[in-house]
Amino acid sequence: MKKSILVSGIAGSGKTSVCKQLDAMGYEAYGIEDVEGMFAMYRKGTRELFTDYDNSDPEKIKNADWLCDVSKLKELMNKQNEDTAFYCGVASNMDDLIPLFDKFTILSVSPRILHKRLSTREGTDDIGNTEESRKTVLGWKDWWEETMRDKGAIVVDAHGSMQEVAKSVVAITNEAMSRGQNH
Repeated sequence: MKKSILVSGIAGSGKTSVCKQLDAMGYEAYGIEDVEGMFAMYRKGTRELFTDYDNSDPEKIKNADWLCDVSKLKELMNKQNEDTAFYCGVASNMDDLIPLFDKFTILSVSPRILHKRLSTREGTDDIGNTEESRKTVLGWKDWWEETMRDKGAIVVDAHGSMQEVAKSVVAITNEAMSRGQNH
């Protein structure tokens, strides 16, 4: 029976890097936020595309929803080749995504490390590319992680090298599956 694992975390927690490491380790791994057409930015609470969205503007960040097209995610998951596959990303509609997966993990780092990682995004279009947007992300960190833990996420310490973190994701999810632990 095929198993699908969601690897999530707040911006800067290491999702993309862990995804690349899982792939390098020979696992089927997808950076779902990078799959064309799977995600779009909408104005919060609407289905109106946020055409002038800007990751450096805290007001726009706070008034946006990064939504995953669940039907497209299901299509990708139906094409899964290996017994276990990892799907890495985060969305505003996590409640729609979580039930699709056998296990759900979140990567967690300290605020200091998160700030340091987000600081590397200066000059990019990524969230965290300015001090103001970093403050916005850091302001969400504890609330978001607590909310995801309450929804059954398995917390993975993401302070080590991305190779170590990827190995931890595999070990922790394998252990949880062998115990029959839900999410």
